[in-house]
Amino acid sequence: MNFSFPQKAGLLLACLALFCLQARAESAQGAFQTGQYRNVFVEQGLASQAEVDKKIQSTYQQLFYSDEREEGGESIFFPVGENMGFIKDIGSNDIRSEGMSYGMMIAVQMNDKPMFDKLWRFADTHMRHKEGWYAGYFAWHLSAEPPFRYIDANPAPDGEEYFAMALYFAHQRWGSGQDVLNYKAQADKILADMVDKPESATDVAMFSQEKRQILFVTQKATGLFTDPSYHLPAFYELFARWSATHKELWAKAAVESRLYFHKAAHPETGLFAEYADFDGRPKETSFNGNSHHSAYDAFRVIGNIAMDYAWFRQDEGQKALIERQLNFMAKELAAKNKNVSVHAVSGEALSQWGSAGQTAMLATGALASDSEAARTYVKRLWNQPTPEGKWRYYDGLLHLFSLLHLSGQYRIIQ
Repeated sequence: MNFSFPQKAGLLLACLALFCLQARAESAQGAFQTGQYRNVFVEQGLASQAEVDKKIQSTYQQLFYSDEREEGGESIFFPVGENMGFIKDIGSNDIRSEGMSYGMMIAVQMNDKPMFDKLWRFADTHMRHKEGWYAGYFAWHLSAEPPFRYIDANPAPDGEEYFAMALYFAHQRWGSGQDVLNYKAQADKILADMVDKPESATDVAMFSQEKRQILFVTQKATGLFTDPSYHLPAFYELFARWSATHKELWAKAAVESRLYFHKAAHPETGLFAEYADFDGRPKETSFNGNSHHSAYDAFRVIGNIAMDYAWFRQDEGQKALIERQLNFMAKELAAKNKNVSVHAVSGEALSQWGSAGQTAMLATGALASDSEAARTYVKRLWNQPTPEGKWRYYDGLLHLFSLLHLSGQYRIIQ
């Protein structure tokens, strides 16, 4: 078929427009749709791919495989026999469901099945309730010495969320085995228990079907409210696709959590309270002293938002949320040459010390922002040594999470 010059020019322009529209549509999609994950360290010229890979491997080796009995040993993982082990909060000398589930997520991202199975067997054996109303839930707080007795038998729902997600990823990466190593069946059961527990005289299920939000605790006596850092819309999107039950609820929960971040963020600083009501207002409790504190739990919120933006990109407003907090923290950094760990949500500094974990989570915001503040924190993370010593548990886990995210190695395994 012969075309005149104007027709050829028109076709060329149409094809160019179609290409631009397609490129724009692809750029507006998250990694779940595209399969593409950014390496921000390489993008910013901070390191080569080989240097990034080396840094991640050395960090993982230090936190999971070094022996604290030897010089330079800074592990947070401790083996128990041949086929189990636990992550220890070094500063408190105890074991937490948070750390166990984070350790499993890191192990599956690192493609380390032996480590994953050791952590999961320990959690199932020593943390998981086998009877009573809590059956299927995990005690959040254990002694770090045999026989690993409960310090607090209550569950902490963020542990269940990470256990389930890590197990689904394990199923997708390695395939499910039998019994406790049937990763898919175990994840399905955890999610069903999170939602379906019948209300008792003292407790309710840890995920509210009415509010479509995760609870901070299940105990009525403590009061029913949430924790902004427990909101994980990226996980809920995957639960909606992979769970055996409540697919519609998980899909709605992802939408609800995205809306919740906007409600709970301070309008000027972008900071989040440690605990909050279902409408986002800071929640005062008997154990936080002041409802308007933003501290260690709240570090993780910016990371949760950035992960959701990178993976699914369903809310462009998340970029502004992240930049609001980054800009506030960058101004503090410029004024004081440091960031402090504890603030009032309105911005007042309430501590003198900072945290490597806080720096790491701020850097993760670069998954959604190319601002100067985001670049500042990515550079600070890259130059930050792997946390050591008394506080290496929480700081170290968040540090490694952020390295994985910003290198494009924290992925949806499907």
